Amino acid sequence: MGQAAMKAYIDAIRKLRDSAPKILINSGIIVLIWAFTKYVFTPLSVEYVLLGIPLPQLIGIVMLTAVSLLIIGIAREVFNLIDATSTYLAYTISARNGEISEDEISNYKRGFRGIATVLIVVIFFLLFKEFLNMLHPLLSSVVLLGIAIWSIVQLVNSGKAFSTLAEYYARQWAEQLQSRLQPEEG
Repeated sequence: MGQAAMKAYIDAIRKLRDSAPKILINSGIIVLIWAFTKYVFTPLSVEYVLLGIPLPQLIGIVMLTAVSLLIIGIAREVFNLIDATSTYLAYTISARNGEISEDEISNYKRGFRGIATVLIVVIFFLLFKEFLNMLHPLLSSVVLLGIAIWSIVQLVNSGKAFSTLAEYYARQWAEQLQSRLQPEEG
């Protein structure tokens, strides 16, 4: 393992140690807020109205706001972790073909970030779809349509980010196939 790869590995481990507890704690808090809202506060508030607005809708808005702030914190930590891990993976994968450029590292980060972002957004939509429906069913469907379109763009960009790696392996495979066609000497 080269010096740069070792540094990237140490950085990835450090970021994992720093970020993982924050991600786990904030995720746990989100699950608790979601569960209490869904199973305690919403059922208790069904018969109440405040200022002409059904209380379950107000509770849903408060919950979505609180969780949104926590999600921002989680996303920041996840992206730090993804950046460190993708840098390490870029160095590890490139060890087979020599040096790696900053552009390649940037591509790996962009690719992994795009995929992770889509996964995070979809998971959180699944968790909060019911609360969006409670506010208004149209809101949930518009958000889902927006997520679908945005996800397609993100995944295409992520795929393009990995094109250098795909081209390298395709070239290697083609060279192996071509070498089989060469007449054996000797």
